[in-house]
Order: sequence, then C-alpha cells, then structure tokens
Amino acid sequence: MALFQKDGVTLTEKGGVLHLVLDRGECRINPTSVSLLSEGLAVAEKHPHPKSLVVAGQGKFFCNGLDVEWLDKNPKGVPELLESFWRVLARLLVMDCRTVCALNGHAFGAGVFLALACDYRIMRTKQGFVNFPELNLGMPLSKGFAELAKAKLSPSALRVGVLAGKRFGSTEAVTIGIVDAEFPVETLEEEAQKLAAEGLPQNLKLFRFTPSSYRKMKIELYTDAYRALTAPGGGSAGPESRL
Repeated sequence: MALFQKDGVTLTEKGGVLHLVLDRGECRINPTSVSLLSEGLAVAEKHPHPKSLVVAGQGKFFCNGLDVEWLDKNPKGVPELLESFWRVLARLLVMDCRTVCALNGHAFGAGVFLALACDYRIMRTKQGFVNFPELNLGMPLSKGFAELAKAKLSPSALRVGVLAGKRFGSTEAVTIGIVDAEFPVETLEEEAQKLAAEGLPQNLKLFRFTPSSYRKMKIELYTDAYRALTAPGGGSAGPESRL
C-alpha cells in the first residue's frame, strides 16, 4: 500500500526503506512537480525511524530540468518557483536518514541538483546522461545550485561538468565522482534498496542513533549549500554583490 500517491509521485516502504518514485514523463520542474515532491517528501519526513529514502524516476528520464515552456509563459513566477524548489532540495540535503538517488535515465539541470541533494547516487548503464546545461543555454548558475554542486563535487568535476558543459554517461559519471556506482537498469532498484538499507542504524551497528543529531551533522557538513538554498531569494542577487 502506498504511503503517498498523487499525479505520478508515489511513496512506498520496503524493509525500512522508503521509495519516492517520480513517474511523470520528463518530470520537468514546475510548480506542480515541486508541490508533489514537497508533499511526498513531507510524508517521508514524518515516517517513523528507522528509515532510509530512495528517490527514483521511471522510464527514459529521471528529471529533465526546469520546465522551460512554463518559465517562458510565466516569467514573473520564476523566482518563486526556484525558491520553492531550493527549499525542497534543502530538506532533502539535510534529511535525518540516509538518502539514495537512483538515476534511471537522463538528469539535466535541476534533475542533477535533485540527485546531488541525496547522500548517494547510482545510475543505470547504457542509457541516460547527466548534464549541467547552463553553459549551453547561456544561463548563469544561481548561488543555491552552485553551493550545492560545490558541496558534493570535486573541482575537476565542476570544471568539466559546469564550465565545459560535458554530458556524462554512467561510466564517466562514476569516474569523475558525480555518481557512486553504475548498474544495469534491471538491477537498479534492487541496488538502491540495498544501499539504502545498509544505512539503517541497525545495519550500521550503531550504539545510539539520534535522527536530530544526524540532521545537524549534515547541516554542519553542507553549511554553505544549506544556507544558500534556504536564504530569502536563494542568493539570487548575483556574485558581484558578494565581492
């Protein structure tokens, strides 16, 4: 039985591992998808411990980035959309349990940042790319997104991925450290379940696990990213204002 199910977003539980599955085609980020993500994540946040969380997509796409068509039609709504999405990323970034992203297909732009907000990332082989499209689209990188990328990726990955706009297949993504492992699509869900289950307190053989302390630990590790994602405006004033 689903713990949450609405418009293609489903949350289920298996052996202490929650699975938040996005089955919305290209799953582009717009107000509807952000609201659904937020609702599903809220149910996961309230679910009792012990728990871990897997975030996954279905089909060809994990998440194909911002909904450019919606952005073009609603330019005045863009700041509010971005801030609402950044707040979801911030919650995922410091969630009080292990989080795993299973990249079933293409992850572009906002889809990459959704994956980076998780503790671990695994990716299917043979099909799908990870890409920061900002260079190709002539767009700047907002502070919230930039700080999240800096918190999770090496300087070499940032240089090649952001400043050269390279598309990474699964093997290249593993090599440069964007994802942790690659698996055939047939076993991706099983491997995500296994990796998430390994992070359950009883499987880590912890003496005393405190969810609130675990969350605070993540905030300390990712302070700059968390601050940027939760600040009013998401640090959208531009880098010159911070010089």
